Amino acid sequence: MTGPGAGSRTGMTTTHIEQEATFEGPGVLDPALLRRVPGVARVRAEEPEELDAVYYDTADLRLLAHGITLRRRGGGHDEGWHLKLPGAGGERLELHVPPGGTRPAGVPAELYRGVAAYARGAELTPVAHVRTHRTRHSMLDERGRRLAEVAQDEVDAQILGTERLRPGRPAPEGAPVRSGGTSTRLSHWSEVEIETDAGDAKLLRAAARELRAAGWRPSPHPRKLGHALAPVLPPDFGPVPPVNAWGRGSAGEAVATRLRDQVRVLLSLDAAVRADEPDAVHRMRSTARRLRSLLRGHRRLLDRGRTEPVAAELRRLTRALGPARDHEVLAERLYDQGRALRGPADPGFAALLRDEERARHAEGRRAAVAALDSRRFAALLDALEDLVNNPPLREGRARKPAAEHLSKAAAGDRRRLKRRMAAVRRAEPGPERDRALHSARKAARRARHTAETAEPYGGKRAKRLRKRTKALQGLLGEHQDAVVARAELLDLAARARAAGQDTYAHGRLHALQDRLALEARAALPAAWRRARKRKLVRFA
Repeated sequence: MTGPGAGSRTGMTTTHIEQEATFEGPGVLDPALLRRVPGVARVRAEEPEELDAVYYDTADLRLLAHGITLRRRGGGHDEGWHLKLPGAGGERLELHVPPGGTRPAGVPAELYRGVAAYARGAELTPVAHVRTHRTRHSMLDERGRRLAEVAQDEVDAQILGTERLRPGRPAPEGAPVRSGGTSTRLSHWSEVEIETDAGDAKLLRAAARELRAAGWRPSPHPRKLGHALAPVLPPDFGPVPPVNAWGRGSAGEAVATRLRDQVRVLLSLDAAVRADEPDAVHRMRSTARRLRSLLRGHRRLLDRGRTEPVAAELRRLTRALGPARDHEVLAERLYDQGRALRGPADPGFAALLRDEERARHAEGRRAAVAALDSRRFAALLDALEDLVNNPPLREGRARKPAAEHLSKAAAGDRRRLKRRMAAVRRAEPGPERDRALHSARKAARRARHTAETAEPYGGKRAKRLRKRTKALQGLLGEHQDAVVARAELLDLAARARAAGQDTYAHGRLHALQDRLALEARAALPAAWRRARKRKLVRFA
């Protein structure tokens, strides 16, 4: 089985944003027609290439279904491993790992991370072998810059192990995985690819017009793998297109669109968390919370039998990500505050705090990645995609105007937040008030999330509500960060004392958290007055 770390490599991973278009047609491309494209001064012939690529996917082709391709290619100027992920605006993100000294036997770990949320533990094996004879031309401007490359490809493709492929159909639970398979299917076609370099989308559109005028037609298979596997793909294979059965501007459209967008973000962040990118845990945790707010905040509109179990799993996910995020915040917070201390303090004190928190962050991140590797997380992603593809909306209510529904949801959030802010005023100073403020923070976050969903439908009021609830949430968050840092400093001081170290600086930082919490509480009344205005939730 191929998986993380299965292949050796040398060199560094490179990434770039790819903008390209693919066309099919008979005959040979006439390079002269490329000189008609505005901005192109000349067309230069490049050395032809012989390319040999093996594509990897799961048996049910779930990478291809998400618009992802993973291949190991020999020959050409960029041989090695290539992972192409869909991006915003139609472009694609390409990650490239050069080949090592020996032919790798498995997918490089850094590329496997990029597809783990889509593969969900399924085996990645060769599914197609594609050989290409490529004739290349560069489109240059007056300064000799390459605006785009145009390649005419003669392609021979071979499907590998046809009998084990199950496009769009996962293997039954407990079924044996067959990584072998000898049957093949062969195909041949000719295509032209235009990929921009220094050029932009406007140049790509102009070049496409010239190709269409010359008889080349846009390919129904923009990726070679899709073309190669076309004989075994069912007609409905691929991403389920967005369906708006409830009408433009409807509550159903608002909730279904938000759900689709946030699930897409959650999937894309899996690789970032695994790679320990800065702030990745925070972004995934925030996205999971947005999804949970959506499922809990619009329950009148939803089939709760389907959404409540998913909301519960999203809560478990945020808890699994919590320790890594908390210590990431503490490492930065205590380091900055420790460096700012004046007076007698060990010059290395701030760095020592940062290192201790980073070690705890690393421990928390390992636990978080273990959660992402679990069957439970894979099941959550399956359930979320099922909600996207088959929205759990109640037909009658989903057809109501979005502004009307979202106004009611925002009003409910306002009432909840109002109750919790009142509880803050009644709470006794100390742990009781801290808990009340933390509860109010959660209510402010949910109100902000509803405002984000409402922005396309609620105009300026929804935008103001989002900004004001975000400001309120920020103050409540600063207070909670001070509370968490205060408790952590007590633990760090106890460890230092046990090691025979001075804890004077710990005490000063502890006192600083008290002051910062007090300042946050002092600013709350004004922020709450701005966020509580009744007119802000009247979108209709």
